[in-house]
Amino acid sequence: MNNLKSLSTPEEYNYLISTCLSLELYNESYDYCKDLIVLNNYFLNENERNLLMRSAKGKLNVYRNGWKTLIDFDNFEGNKQLLPKSLIDSKKVFLENFIKNFCFEIISITKKLEKNLKTNNDNKNESSNDNEIAKIFYLKLKGDYFRYFGEVANEDEFSKYKEECRNCYEEAFEMCKEYLEYTSPLFLSVGLNYAIFLYSLTDELKLAYDKANEVYKQAILKLVPEQKIPEVENIIKGLEENLAIWKIELSDINNSNNI
Repeated sequence: MNNLKSLSTPEEYNYLISTCLSLELYNESYDYCKDLIVLNNYFLNENERNLLMRSAKGKLNVYRNGWKTLIDFDNFEGNKQLLPKSLIDSKKVFLENFIKNFCFEIISITKKLEKNLKTNNDNKNESSNDNEIAKIFYLKLKGDYFRYFGEVANEDEFSKYKEECRNCYEEAFEMCKEYLEYTSPLFLSVGLNYAIFLYSLTDELKLAYDKANEVYKQAILKLVPEQKIPEVENIIKGLEENLAIWKIELSDINNSNNI
């Protein structure tokens, strides 16, 4: 599909990327996103930002899910007789290297998009609020890909980026409070992903619970039952599921401390 040379406008790229996504052609949609970024001089509107996020996540998840499957396979004692350990280990290394490299490719692209926000914002006549929302999006995107890197990296590798990951999420979280409603899908996803980072990569269970609970409670108060938005409902469900697990873990810790 990448041999199509007639594309010359953002609208054409948007249509083609959307079509690729609907067909789950994530490699192609991601490549076209990179072409679109260059065509747009490193500026993306809200729809184009979402196309980039979906394309990158779709491409990454093929490798990320494969890596998780191998981890589960390797941890089950009965499977060790089915495949040579050397084969499992070599495949894991291949997937880990791809994930690490891809994460830093996205982080590099995102930093360029973020850096050019103000200049391109002036040229595109975007409002100041739109500019801040774009910054929140890019901060979250950087945080997400530092987190994905941290999933497969060893402790020494991730220690170099752990605070940068935290800072991306924390800055995005605070900006959400200023510029977005708690019911915004972007605010909800920042809150959920930040909490997952705190829980899974820094072992800060109580802080993870508090961050997620704050967003969840405020969103529930402001949600209008008649206005059902699937994206919002999915993130709310993710918050509920994680909060339920974390509440039990916190209770177990408190009970053990009282023994």
